[in-house]
Parts: sequence; C-alpha cells; structure tokens
Amino acid sequence: MPLPLIPIIAALAAGGTLVPHAAGGMIVTSATGYVAGTYLSTAAIGSILAAGSTALGAGALYLSGVAGSVIGSAGVFGTTVGATGVTGALMSAGIISSTPIWVPIAVGGAAIGGAVGLGYGGYRLFKLKRKIASTASSDEAQFSETDAKIVEQVIKRLSNQEKSNDRS
Repeated sequence: MPLPLIPIIAALAAGGTLVPHAAGGMIVTSATGYVAGTYLSTAAIGSILAAGSTALGAGALYLSGVAGSVIGSAGVFGTTVGATGVTGALMSAGIISSTPIWVPIAVGGAAIGGAVGLGYGGYRLFKLKRKIASTASSDEAQFSETDAKIVEQVIKRLSNQEKSNDRS
C-alpha cells in the first residue's frame, strides 16, 4: 500500500467518507469537517483506480461462477448420480426428486440482476477513468458524489486486500 493512503484509510476506518472537494479532487470528511492530510488530487485518484481495477476485475470474475456452483445441477437424467451443489444434496437426502422449475428461473434472474449491476459499475468506473484521462495534468477535475463513492470503495477494497496479504 502506498504511504500517502495511510491517513485516508485511517480516516475512512474511523467513520469518515470521501467527498468531492471544492477545488477539485477529493477529500475525506468527518463529523467535524475535512480531515487534514486526506486530500486526493486527480492524478492520485487516477493511480488508485489503475491499481484498483485489477482487484475489482478479479472480484467480478470470482463472483460470476459462484451461483452455478452453489445451486449445482441434477445428475445424469435427473438422478442423484453426478448431482452437485445444493441441488445434489437435496436430491441425495430425498427432499426433492428433481430440480423444481423455479430454481433455474430464480438463478437466471439473480444472474441477470448481478450482470446488470456489474455492468453499471464497470460503466461508471470507465466514465470516471475517462474523466481523469481527459483532465490536463495541471488541472483538477470536478467530481460528483457518485465518483467519490466509487473511489472510496476502491480504496477500501485495496486496504482489505493489503490486510489479507499481510496475514499470509
């Protein structure tokens, strides 16, 4: 973790939130106002997003395969032979004889909802990166509350990733 993020992570952990700053960039605010030493310039935000994109991408790939493996599938010709996941366990216990029709419909609906959510999050991240890339190096970009929430989530994910790497 880069050293300049330490006061920002500490302020966010203490209950602060990242907000757009009037001069451009972002800063952490708390109940008493702006937290000293937590200003992020447009260039710093661009670096954080570049580092955080890798962590966000890996998380999205991980989540995409979870639903199918948890629900599982019926075995060969609807028998318990080769059945996996929750469906296989329920079939082996004799609770269900085959997969009810609402299970694949519910899983499909959840998958579509998750894909839409991930797609929108990716779109917002893309727009934020494009805003930063189009800002001249001597200028500061004006960010929205939504932009601040995205950057805050990336910082929190990076700090959690660092904590888990320190434990290993």
